[in-house]
Amino acid sequence: MESRNEEMEMSKPARARINFKTGEVELEGSEQFVQDQLANIDAIVEYMALLSTNNSVDDESESILEQEEIAIVAEEEEKKLSNIGEQELQTTDTFGEFFHQFRNEVNDLEKALITAYYVQKQSPQNDFKTSEVNNFLKEHGVKLSNPSNSLNRLATKRLLFQTRKNGKLKYMRVSSDGVNHLKSLRR
Repeated sequence: MESRNEEMEMSKPARARINFKTGEVELEGSEQFVQDQLANIDAIVEYMALLSTNNSVDDESESILEQEEIAIVAEEEEKKLSNIGEQELQTTDTFGEFFHQFRNEVNDLEKALITAYYVQKQSPQNDFKTSEVNNFLKEHGVKLSNPSNSLNRLATKRLLFQTRKNGKLKYMRVSSDGVNHLKSLRR
């Protein structure tokens, strides 16, 4: 009778859950299976660490490649911008004065582009973050339904380009096509 009880105890379903900061390991099965796996927890942890190291190396090389691609695009845009005479589109001391240089019937995307250019020109690095443009629009009472989405759409249309990236934070700049578009919007 005792061996039957032991057999039933060993076949009872058991579960173990481990979360080494979302490296999660979940074991489910007979009690014996779970006990055997927990006895090998050192090997499991070692395997998880190896996977984590490989992923971070991949992330680093992706980041380096991404930074190189960003630098290449930025360099090409710099050449284009110097060729089109970006100087012709001068900003003024106040945003309101600059904004009123453009036609009244500009749409939300164009308002975002005008603002992005102005914010960029005020920056020592000659670029901007999305949050800076969002805040600037709010400060000056320019209402856009979704400024971040507008900036993303402008980047898709190649009117903006990324100059650098710091972690997840992207820095953008108005492209030569964007400057030309702004020139076409002037009164």
